[in-house]
Amino acid sequence: MKFGKLSVGIATAVLLGTSFVGTVDAATYVQRSNAISQYSGSSLRILNNSNVQFVKAGNYGWSKNPSGRETIKSVHGTKWTLKTKYLLPNTHMALGKSSRDFTNPQAAAFGGKYLFVLYAPHQFHGKGFIVRYNRSTLDNMSLSQAQDALTKKTAGMKVGPMFNVGHGQSLAYNKKQHAIWMWRDRPDMKPTTWSTIQRISMSSLKPNRAIKFHMNNRGAMVPAGHDLTFDNSGNAYWWGISSGHVKIYKAKLGSRSIHVKLTKQLLRKQTGTHQQAMGYNPHNGRLYLVSDDSIQTLPARKLNGRGSLRPSDIKYTRFNSHREFESMIFDATGHALLLSNRNPELLRSTTGY
Repeated sequence: MKFGKLSVGIATAVLLGTSFVGTVDAATYVQRSNAISQYSGSSLRILNNSNVQFVKAGNYGWSKNPSGRETIKSVHGTKWTLKTKYLLPNTHMALGKSSRDFTNPQAAAFGGKYLFVLYAPHQFHGKGFIVRYNRSTLDNMSLSQAQDALTKKTAGMKVGPMFNVGHGQSLAYNKKQHAIWMWRDRPDMKPTTWSTIQRISMSSLKPNRAIKFHMNNRGAMVPAGHDLTFDNSGNAYWWGISSGHVKIYKAKLGSRSIHVKLTKQLLRKQTGTHQQAMGYNPHNGRLYLVSDDSIQTLPARKLNGRGSLRPSDIKYTRFNSHREFESMIFDATGHALLLSNRNPELLRSTTGY
C-alpha cells in the first residue's frame, strides 16, 4: 500500500517537471524547469528613493532594560515608537541541553494563537531549531518566569528538534496556505546554483516538505533570498542587493514548485549594511525592508506588471538604538513587532500602520 502511494507521487511529480526525493525529515521535490521568468536589463527601471538613508552596521548594543520594558524611538523620517511586548528567554541551555541555546533568535512568525521563533546557535553553523510560544502564555509571563519555565517542559512552550536552517532569517507564515516556510540557505549567505525553500510543520516544528529549484536568467545564475514574507493572497516576496540597488522578487509557491518574477522597478538606495528582514502588513498592504536601525516601506500592489512606484510611495524611518533588527512581523491591527537581540525580545509599535 505504501509503495503504491509513493509510485503515484513520483509519477505526478514527473508530470509537473519535478522529481521527488524522500528523506527522513521531509519530502523534497526537485524542480527541473527554470523557476524564474526571463527578463532583460532594458526592461528594468531604477526608482530614486532619495529619502532613504544608508545605515552602516557597527557594534551592536544591548537592551538598556533587559528585565523590563525597553523603548526604541525613531530619529528621522516617519515617526515610530516601539515598546517591549514579549521578553523572550535568554538562556544557553534550555531543557538542560547545550544545543538549545536561546541567545541568538533570527526570525519570528505569527500563526494563529502562536508565536514561532527560530534560533540559530552560533556554534552549530547552519543548524537551529524553532520554539512555539502560546501568545497568551507570554502575555502573562515575566522574563524570570520564562527562564525558569524552560528548565523543563512547560505548557504553552514547545521546543522543536534541530534541523538545517542556514542563516535562519527567513521564517514566514503563509496565511493563504496556513503554513510556515523558510529558505534553507547557507549560513554565510553565499549564493548557490540550486536553492531550497522548506515548509515547516506547525506541530512537529521541523520541515515536512521542501522544493529544490534553480533560477537562471539568460545564462546568468540568479541567487535565492535570505529573507521572506507573504501577502494575504499567498504571494511570496524577498529582497536582495545587486550592483548596490535593491531588487524585489515576487513568487507563487505551490506544494511542489515555485514560479518567480523579478519586479521591474529597482530601488536606487538600500537601507543598510545587512538585509535583515522583510515584513508584510496586512492592514495597509505594504512591504517593509528592514536593516539595522533603518526601514523603508512601499505598497506591494505597485510592484505588479511594469511597476507603478513613485518616490512619494516610499516611506522611510531611521532609529539610533544600535540594536540588531532581526525580524519584523505585523498583527491584524497593523502594529509592527520587531524581533531584536541582546537580550531577545519582541517590541511592538505604539501605532498601527
